[in-house]
Amino acid sequence: MSIPLKIKVKVIYFLNEEFSSQETVIVEKKRSESMLHIVLKLFALLYFFKSTHQLILEPKVRVRGFRPDLVSYRPSEIPSEVEPEVDLWIECKKVKISKLKTLAQYLPFSQIYWFHLDHMLRKKRIDLEGLSEIEIIGVNITKRDLAILENSLITQSPIWNVKQDGGSNITITTLNSEICIEFINIKTKSDH
Repeated sequence: MSIPLKIKVKVIYFLNEEFSSQETVIVEKKRSESMLHIVLKLFALLYFFKSTHQLILEPKVRVRGFRPDLVSYRPSEIPSEVEPEVDLWIECKKVKISKLKTLAQYLPFSQIYWFHLDHMLRKKRIDLEGLSEIEIIGVNITKRDLAILENSLITQSPIWNVKQDGGSNITITTLNSEICIEFINIKTKSDH
């Protein structure tokens, strides 16, 4: 039986030999959520850790009844009473293509990302004809390494040390494990 959890992860980013940055990330696992979904949300957050986007994990925003796993807003010069514009909308794990198409229609000036395990995405025939603003990111990680990270999240106050190789790979060190993760931009059927 799946149980709800409040997970607090200390993430230490190693940007170079002399400089690191750290943040505490709090994510709530709902009863119906899998640990894979939680880990993918954290991977999406790590994917953007060097960018200027200020990501909000599990925001309250809704578009056409949908809520993102992560969101970033455009800096606004308009008074704060006006609803901010979505810059990045991020979905993780299972997502219906119809949902992505609806989001693309109603968020035409937003970048939409979908993160899932690479081997799961490659099994599907993904057809997002004409939806070039949707980036599909496959996460390449072994089942063993994924299980290690999932288990680390249910320990008391886990610490993830994160290094990026300059490309699309990151390494997470936690306890006695060093785990390499590769992010792969998946080409859609319309890209071929």
